[in-house]
Amino acid sequence: MALKSPAFRKKFPLLVTGSLLAMQPLASSFVVAAEQYDCAVSATGGWACSPKTPAAALPPRPVHDGSAVSAAGEAPAESGSTAESGPKPVLVTESKGRGLKSRSEDYSHLDWVPREKLTAAQLAETGPYCSGSYIEPIRPGMNDKTNKSDAPTFIGAKASRYQQDSQVASLAGDVVMRQGSMQVEADEANLYQAESRGELAGNVRIRDNGALIVGDHADVQLDTGEAKVDNAEYVMHKSRIRGNALYAKRAENAIIRLKDGTYTTCEPNSNAWQLKGNNITLNPATGFGTATNVTLRVKDIPVLYTPYIYFPIDDRRQSGFLPPTIGTGSDTGFMLVTPYYFNLAPNYDATLYPRYMAKRGLLMEGEFRYLTKSSEGQFGAAYLNDDNTDRSKQTDYEKTRYMYNWQHKGGLDSRVFTQVDYTKISDPYYFQDLDTDQIGVKSADYVNQQGSISYRGDSYTARLNAQAYQLATVSNITPYDRLPQITFNGQLPYHPEGLNFDYETELVRFDRDLKNGDFSDENGNVSPRLDNNVLGLDRANGTRLNLKPGVSLPMNWTYGFLKPSLKYQYTQYDLDLDGTGKADLATNRRGASALGESFSSSQNRGVPIASIDSGLYFDRDTSYFGKNYRQTLEPRLFYLYVPEKDQTDIPVFDTSEYTFSYASLFRDNRFSGSDRVGDENKLSLGVTSRWIEDDGFERQRVSVGQALYFKDREVQLPGIDAKIRDDSRSNVSPYALEYEYRWNRDWRTTADYNWDPDSHSPRSGSAMFHYQPEDNPNKVINAGYRYRNDQVRYDQNTGKWTTKSDLGIEGQPGFEKDYYKIKQHDFSVIWPIVPQWNLISRWQYDYNRDRTLEAFGGFEYDNCCWKLRLINRYWVAYDETSQDVQQNEKGDHGVFLQIVLKGLGGVMGTKVETFLDKGIQGYRQREDQAF
Repeated sequence: MALKSPAFRKKFPLLVTGSLLAMQPLASSFVVAAEQYDCAVSATGGWACSPKTPAAALPPRPVHDGSAVSAAGEAPAESGSTAESGPKPVLVTESKGRGLKSRSEDYSHLDWVPREKLTAAQLAETGPYCSGSYIEPIRPGMNDKTNKSDAPTFIGAKASRYQQDSQVASLAGDVVMRQGSMQVEADEANLYQAESRGELAGNVRIRDNGALIVGDHADVQLDTGEAKVDNAEYVMHKSRIRGNALYAKRAENAIIRLKDGTYTTCEPNSNAWQLKGNNITLNPATGFGTATNVTLRVKDIPVLYTPYIYFPIDDRRQSGFLPPTIGTGSDTGFMLVTPYYFNLAPNYDATLYPRYMAKRGLLMEGEFRYLTKSSEGQFGAAYLNDDNTDRSKQTDYEKTRYMYNWQHKGGLDSRVFTQVDYTKISDPYYFQDLDTDQIGVKSADYVNQQGSISYRGDSYTARLNAQAYQLATVSNITPYDRLPQITFNGQLPYHPEGLNFDYETELVRFDRDLKNGDFSDENGNVSPRLDNNVLGLDRANGTRLNLKPGVSLPMNWTYGFLKPSLKYQYTQYDLDLDGTGKADLATNRRGASALGESFSSSQNRGVPIASIDSGLYFDRDTSYFGKNYRQTLEPRLFYLYVPEKDQTDIPVFDTSEYTFSYASLFRDNRFSGSDRVGDENKLSLGVTSRWIEDDGFERQRVSVGQALYFKDREVQLPGIDAKIRDDSRSNVSPYALEYEYRWNRDWRTTADYNWDPDSHSPRSGSAMFHYQPEDNPNKVINAGYRYRNDQVRYDQNTGKWTTKSDLGIEGQPGFEKDYYKIKQHDFSVIWPIVPQWNLISRWQYDYNRDRTLEAFGGFEYDNCCWKLRLINRYWVAYDETSQDVQQNEKGDHGVFLQIVLKGLGGVMGTKVETFLDKGIQGYRQREDQAF
């Protein structure tokens, strides 16, 4: 631990003897040198010294051999002594994965501090089920960044002697040596200058950079800091890692190598799990460790063997294998995923996911992620030569399965923003048959293929967008692509007399390639493709130009507001229609022209939109149940006038009708998109009341409203006849109610309810209760109920818009009444039963079809170093074997086991994470805040 040779050897006597002389006043009364002298100044000015007879017997002189210092930490007797050696030390191999109690009953030799003795800051960094933590004691030099070669050596002990002739220093009693950030402690030590080496015995401790090695005996290379510790235990404080070894070697670069060693994150008194290997290497510089001939042991019983493993010892990234996933399934058979991570650079990396499936073969999947100063994104790809032929008779079946994607967000400068979200799959069944490990890839009815660039000016935004969709299902009709779409929206920079001038501009081309022919299901039965159901104008492609300038005069006061507004929406279409669509209109096939639809390649529509929005604000101080509140009363009136304009000859590209709610009372168009502008002459009335506490916390909010109609609503989506739709003939809208009550900042209840006064029945409604305390996110309760019977939807089986909730055509096979009507409850809970044991459950039930959609229940055991979940689950799986959605729905059942070894990763059961995250609101927050 001294300076490197040759400087070390020149300075070592001065450093050590100087330290020993400095310690003499602190030494106990029996400490004397091997020979003492009385010295005085002679007449010539030099020193005159004579030997002095010792007043007490000298302590035994250490012998320079292997038994110079006993393993028990006692000084050996002089030559010829008959003293017996001390008791034999307990070997770490006898601890069976636990800490050695023979060194300290409370494991304090490993810097273990019980939970009750931790400070508030230390508790915040400690897991909720941990009985304590490894706390590195404050010591001089622990944060010293000086290089070892430049750092001085400090030595302290209760007793010392130095042999000048052999250049050996012997220290005894609380020996401490410190150089830079490294500190060595022992009961006894012999320091050999000629070899730059030290021997330490008895309660040896070596500390450096948040790591501690404890042993019975150690050899230390004083000029480099290298050390070998016998019968060793080690701790890495921040990572909560500990273990033991027959011997541990600390290299000059602080790398720790263990012979017949163990690795675990469990507490010192636990051997719940550990890795045991012939050779284990821990590298604090990289944050990773390696081991060979490794067994995973649970309660010291081997359960898994691997010839090699690469594992993290902190949160840093490093190339290597990630924890594997092992599972089985009816579609895949036995499955094994062995991810490998490539830490290529600080700003980009890659991961390879080889997935072996006994029934399908080897799926090779990978992703590459990048991060620059102005962008971030990832590339991903997957390939499988599928051995499974269950779908071989189905249309669009592919034996060669693949997927590739690119996701990107970036900015060329502070005003230019770019975005790409592009995914391509080999066939529409890809996500039904195969899982993906790529981040951000979502399995839905469509995969997005989009790229855009936006420019943000001071008062406007311009955007160029190209967007296509690929079907990931055979039960939907092919959607429209936007190739391209150009938008230019903003406000004029000047405001004469307080007027605001705004504008919306869009130019877009809608195109799709409808598929003809037949579809073959898994049994070879043939039926027409769903795209054949698209009739008449719905088959049109076209270019749309939409202009929407507007002017408004917002007036705001402390007691209310008034905002008159006038807009004009002009839309121009350039359309083309295939021969099938024209024939449908000419023959009125399946009612394609029943409402008078006709085709013209050029269509336009101009509609003014006038509105007045107003509101007042009242408040008062009040109190309920001894609590002070500021209660508000906020009435609001909204008048909207839009003249009727015939739009039956205009196809619908991206438009649908909003579902009714309190917010819809104050919209200026009941349709989304630009293909329909709803005619309106209505007055909406609403009122909101809030209860606000003194600190600004909104305890309660309730809103209720209704619209009064002064004319019928004639403009509808294609295929819907306003004359027979009750909702378009009514003089009043349903009553709309919204409510929210916050029991506290963690516990809330929300509800909405829409009551139809004409039918004297509810149109829609929902109620949701959510509880998750901020200071204990482990507790989660969700309870909800949804009802909806007012959907306006596009029927894939008929190719028409409808207000009915039936599936199919009445009187034909496959018809089911109220199939799309929603009447469901959803209940989920995660709740501690007893310490470390949690109940996990969810039940989602469909009252309309009298069936359970999903139900699971089980338990979770969680402690400081591992977690186990066992879940029994039933769910309605969707596997497309035909175009009939009813036939594709099948009940499935499974028992899922997940084991997580903290500090090592999940051993099995990653699918549990997927359905828990989707099914329980608050689960992800719970896991993100877990230790």
